[in-house]
Amino acid sequence: MKNTFKLFGIIAIVAMTGFTFANCQVELRDEDDTTTQNFWAVDYNNVTYSLTAELLAYNNYSEIWVEVGSGITRAQARAFADRYANIRGRLLDAYSRKNFTASGRQFANILDYANWLTRGDAGRGRLTVLLLDIRAPPGLIIGGYFHGRDFLDVPHSNRRDMVYINSSVLAANWESAVGILAHEVVHLINWTEAELVWQNRAEWTLMDLWINEGLAEKSYHVVFGRNPAERVNWFVVDPVGTISRGNNFFVWGNHRNMDARTILDDYATAYLFFRWLFLQAPPGMNILRDMVTSAYSDYRIVTNAARKINPAWADWDTLLKTWLAANLDPTNPVFGYTGDNELRGRLMVRHVGDTSLLLYPGEGVFSVMDSPFTPPVFGFGPNIRYAGLTPGSGNISFDTSQITGNTLLTFNANNNINGPIEIGLLTGVPPFDAMLGDPPLLPTGPFVVSLWDIIERDGGGDRR
Repeated sequence: MKNTFKLFGIIAIVAMTGFTFANCQVELRDEDDTTTQNFWAVDYNNVTYSLTAELLAYNNYSEIWVEVGSGITRAQARAFADRYANIRGRLLDAYSRKNFTASGRQFANILDYANWLTRGDAGRGRLTVLLLDIRAPPGLIIGGYFHGRDFLDVPHSNRRDMVYINSSVLAANWESAVGILAHEVVHLINWTEAELVWQNRAEWTLMDLWINEGLAEKSYHVVFGRNPAERVNWFVVDPVGTISRGNNFFVWGNHRNMDARTILDDYATAYLFFRWLFLQAPPGMNILRDMVTSAYSDYRIVTNAARKINPAWADWDTLLKTWLAANLDPTNPVFGYTGDNELRGRLMVRHVGDTSLLLYPGEGVFSVMDSPFTPPVFGFGPNIRYAGLTPGSGNISFDTSQITGNTLLTFNANNNINGPIEIGLLTGVPPFDAMLGDPPLLPTGPFVVSLWDIIERDGGGDRR
């Protein structure tokens, strides 16, 4: 697996959520002076180590600390601080609750609360951004990460609201570094919201990783106003051929043993699902904020928000089925990617000619129907559902007796991410060439994934 990652030079955005440097406050002086401080960081193998960084820039919203010897200039650090100041408001508008009381104090937004929670009044409302050379094997670049232990008074905690960005990414690709920054800030927002929920509970539970990552993935469009090309391209090309056979975000990383690159299926489909849900929401509804501030920890975070768009979407079966149908028929006026001309014009799915497939919870596949399909009464997975689709039609046939349409959707509607693999039936009709799409292209990278996938550990969501 690691050799595969080296070959394709993957950039990793880290969503680390662990239980983990005593807070050492500094007196901020003129930027032209040199202020240094030691920080804790982690490497490719999740080993904690100490490094020395210089404060090269700060403004009202952030402090940019740069690891000594990383090569980042003061001008670059200042520009990065300015860029964060520019995108901060967009992230807060999309994800943050506003003007709330916590710990007996009034806060304008969740980032102000995160800063006070970790550093008190000495934080001055400034997010700590540490630009460092994240240690990894040759040929592998890790983009950055957020670590929840920095909120806790435990060993190796920096006791700051902070994110870590790879200095080599900033030096090579400004836009990529800004995208990583936005992604990690959303993880920080999510963690801080969990802190608020935790105040009213004896313990936290883990937010499902697919929701945590999906919300962070959506930040790319929030800050840039366009879809991330690498995510859309990966979905459309499906170079490993596993998206067409069902792999998606719901059970995170479940096909990595087959091919390490399949984790990119999870990121691509998570982005598209949350983008689609955002597009379906009516004007004035802040669906991202609704999900971030939810007290749930599982799929109900999503269905509880989605029911405000369509009451039927309170049911996970129906919501999942409708999104899967939108990928087959993205221009559909009822349930397609309304308002996003790029996705309406580019998205496509490939049909499968098998007679059956093993499907994890959340996975769905398409096969050609040349006659009505009758679902089995018994003997197959209890959570397997079937739907008949005809592109251009606003209706989805969802029956237990006889299904019509020209495409059969077979999916596992189990809402438990730890649920079993189940057998789903397909029609067995060979897809014709137009349905197969273009031949898969070899990926070129670099790509953005989570550090948990790099170090081969089980992923975890924000604690909720």
